[in-house]
Amino acid sequence: MLSANQLNIYKNEGLVKSSTCLSVDKVKKLNKTLDKYLENHKNENTEFVSGLYERDNDFLKFAMYPEIINEVKQLIGEDIILWGSSLFCKAERNGKETPWHQDGEYWPIKPLQSVTVWLSIDEVTEKNGPLQYIPGSHLDKKLAEHNTLDSSNVTLNQTLKNIDEIKDQAKSVILKSGMFSLHDVYLFHGSKANNSGKRRAGITYRYMPATSFFDHVGAKVIEDKIGYSLQRQLHLISGADKSSNKIYQDHTK
Repeated sequence: MLSANQLNIYKNEGLVKSSTCLSVDKVKKLNKTLDKYLENHKNENTEFVSGLYERDNDFLKFAMYPEIINEVKQLIGEDIILWGSSLFCKAERNGKETPWHQDGEYWPIKPLQSVTVWLSIDEVTEKNGPLQYIPGSHLDKKLAEHNTLDSSNVTLNQTLKNIDEIKDQAKSVILKSGMFSLHDVYLFHGSKANNSGKRRAGITYRYMPATSFFDHVGAKVIEDKIGYSLQRQLHLISGADKSSNKIYQDHTK
């Protein structure tokens, strides 16, 4: 569980690194699942994969680990919907940059509330392109202006317009395999290219309070801007759905 001090850090800075580390066995399962995915999709771009568990539901079980969910509950309450996941697998020596952005710029959630868990598969160091963030950039709960990039050397095509004025304030998130951080939907964050000899793979899991509504219809407008689909399976992880969301039902079970 997050301590009182960690909860205060999250409130004031917008990101906290959990003290929790998944067991060696669970980290091995993470690596095995990723290796299988990379082999099955070796002819595709796997540096950034949006809608990860829709593509491969083997990744669902990691999002439901109690070590993670118990800390998410501390931040957004007992009623929780898992609504998305992405793979960020930066190859060694030429792993792409993720431009500075706010997650909420892309998301059709009303009201806009969500927490992202960034779960490390590989060790994350200063040299292999760690997540970076601007502490406190979430506090005004507003979406800043973004520009659209025309580049093949980045994982996302949106970037914060005025980030150069403040990016000297950035902190890096250094993680061992199986550790994770949690960050706010309004936080300014990104990551540099990976020019090291070590791969940097991590998974993001997105959770929202079940008092919010995921607008699948409104998502189509955003899709045209960002260039990929936002149609997501919503999984009720804890409590009750309070906003008539379209909760995914697996009829094969």
